Amino acid sequence: MLIPKKIHYCWLSGEEMPKDAVKCIDSWKKKMPEYELVLWDKNKFDITSVPFVEEACKLKKWAFASDYIRMYAIYTEGGIYMDTDVYVKKKFDDFLQNSFFTSMEYHQNDIINENGFELLNEDGTLKDFKDRIFTRCIGIQAAVFGGIKGHPFAKACMDWYKDRHFSLPDGTISHRITAPAIYADVAIEFGFRYKDELQKLKDDVVIYPAFVFAGNIREMKKESYAIHCCFGGWRDNSKENIFKKLKQLFTENNFLRKIFGKEPVFKL
Repeated sequence: MLIPKKIHYCWLSGEEMPKDAVKCIDSWKKKMPEYELVLWDKNKFDITSVPFVEEACKLKKWAFASDYIRMYAIYTEGGIYMDTDVYVKKKFDDFLQNSFFTSMEYHQNDIINENGFELLNEDGTLKDFKDRIFTRCIGIQAAVFGGIKGHPFAKACMDWYKDRHFSLPDGTISHRITAPAIYADVAIEFGFRYKDELQKLKDDVVIYPAFVFAGNIREMKKESYAIHCCFGGWRDNSKENIFKKLKQLFTENNFLRKIFGKEPVFKL
């Protein structure tokens, strides 16, 4: 059974999409004009049916609400899911023979800074399962994935959210653990390892190396099929460190990169 040529995406706020998101969706249409586009909004999905989703929507944390809906879309209809900040470089026909596919999300410099490798065995397995859920900048790409209708991995990810709440009893919210870490934790039961390489898991789940669906514009390669541009709608930018913002600004400045002999980063 092939994955259907159908692209699912979420837009729950009802607000007008920003221009960069429109450009990304235009890249889907240009590279894969024969693929059907399916919008998941509050008319398409009953947000009151899952407490985690309903609570996230009430707080306008749309990206977290979509973490469940995106897996529900694949489980109920089959196809490919993409965030609205994913820019497509090549058509996805090469992946449709898999029952489920995605790629690693693997940010090596951040992993080193977070001492992530210290928690892993050489083969990418966890040294101690008390470290689940592993949040040290290694996970599964949640912005781009696809699968056949009814795939057990999509169902297992949905089940993770079943009895959980976004709004916690102490008044805080579940914003620290994001979908890449959650999906990776679920994938351990399918044979997943925290290692940036091609992984063929149980039930024909295929995890491609991180560059295939690049986790940000700085990690893009010529061979990449898509780039998660990371507009960061899930982040609380008001609390983001100013030095981190400046570092990103300079890192993505192509004029400065040219001066220092570095490859230019992708721009929409």
